[in-house]
Amino acid sequence: MIGRRKPVALLVAGFIGLAGCHAGVPAETIQPVDTLPLPLQAYLSVDAYFIAQGMVRGRLSDGRLMHDQARDLVASTLYARQLTAGNLLHPTADGQRRVQLAIETMLACVQQANSGSTAACLGPSPVSGEAGRPAADASRPATAESAPR
Repeated sequence: MIGRRKPVALLVAGFIGLAGCHAGVPAETIQPVDTLPLPLQAYLSVDAYFIAQGMVRGRLSDGRLMHDQARDLVASTLYARQLTAGNLLHPTADGQRRVQLAIETMLACVQQANSGSTAACLGPSPVSGEAGRPAADASRPATAESAPR
């Protein structure tokens, strides 16, 4: 029995030693994301996008969604992907802000779907005519097959 206590004691001492080394890291190494250079912020936004996309995918694969909710989840994901890729190629402060808002929209759609609500999370998008005014004869397609491709 005495022979078994020595390796356990060494193992416990090793863990305590490693914990002591890790506790000595200064807090100044942690910086808020908005103080980092724009290219690094854009790179971190890609990680945030993929985490949010995983949440959307999990919610979609659950299968208990209304048609409008599924459509809005996919639309918000595609929009955030487009903004994230564009900001990664050409990072700007405005682009970073737009990416953050798009990811927050994705997460809001997931949260609304998780809450049990059956409402769509994105409002109806008006179809714009010339000069940004709604087109007079704009209407949604009756079926998916009649939608423009």
